[in-house]
Amino acid sequence: MGKGSYDGEILQSYVSEKLRLADIRFSPHTTCLLPGKLPPRTRNSFLVSWQVEGNSLVRQFGREAEVRSGDLFFVDTSRPFEIETDEIWTRSIYLDSQFWQEVFPERARYTAIALAANGAMGGLCVQLIEQLFSSANERPAEIVMRMAGSFANLLAVTMVAEAVAGAPLPEHRCALVDQIRQFARANLADPELCCEMIAAHMNLSVRHIHHLFSGGEQTLMRWVRTERLRHIARDLQNPRLTHKSISTIAFGWGFSEAAHFSRSFKMQFGRSPTTFRNAAQRRLAPAAGQPLS
Repeated sequence: MGKGSYDGEILQSYVSEKLRLADIRFSPHTTCLLPGKLPPRTRNSFLVSWQVEGNSLVRQFGREAEVRSGDLFFVDTSRPFEIETDEIWTRSIYLDSQFWQEVFPERARYTAIALAANGAMGGLCVQLIEQLFSSANERPAEIVMRMAGSFANLLAVTMVAEAVAGAPLPEHRCALVDQIRQFARANLADPELCCEMIAAHMNLSVRHIHHLFSGGEQTLMRWVRTERLRHIARDLQNPRLTHKSISTIAFGWGFSEAAHFSRSFKMQFGRSPTTFRNAAQRRLAPAAGQPLS
């Protein structure tokens, strides 16, 4: 992801399955993930950096922040970003994304924002970073992970309380909604499809999923129900599927309870599934005996 040549001196490092720490001095350089490119295969997709010395420009989701000595910033390294630096000394923390799902569901609004460490809570973040780095190679791994989890909680609270959130991200939000709907469409036939399954696939919290759909006409699961009913209605009108019972078609699109399906269908189309199918068959009756295209 780096761009151009640069020199770096690793002062300290720590690597575990869900956490990476890097205390590094860098010469001027640019690190980025360009749109359309895939991120490296790593679970540590969120970077928090405390810039001990030097200045940087951080860009993500249309925002740009000038990060000065002593500031912290936060980026999602699985999404396009760019970090342009001069001579810097930074302590970077890469945490597994699961740490952020519940504690920081609105995190996309706080990437590429400089957080001054001279505030009360920002100062606590820096103190915890110092403790994390000083203890990482001396304490048991489970203790280090608990410290990292505490830092994730503290940073999330600090960003919300002290940082000015970036402007709404309509393009990013629409892209996420499109990805969620694409996954849901591909799994409409699965009766187990639910917000929890979709959130796990998207690496988001259930709360964030609900937030993404909160401004729309339908909640996510109402949209899923509407999509299922639309497919069922199409199949009920298909003369090639007259050998299939209505319940078989409904269960094939993810409904698991006949009465619930019938109520939902009538609410959506104003008539029962049987009446709907019979009307479709009557419309096709004049064409009986003609070859189907």
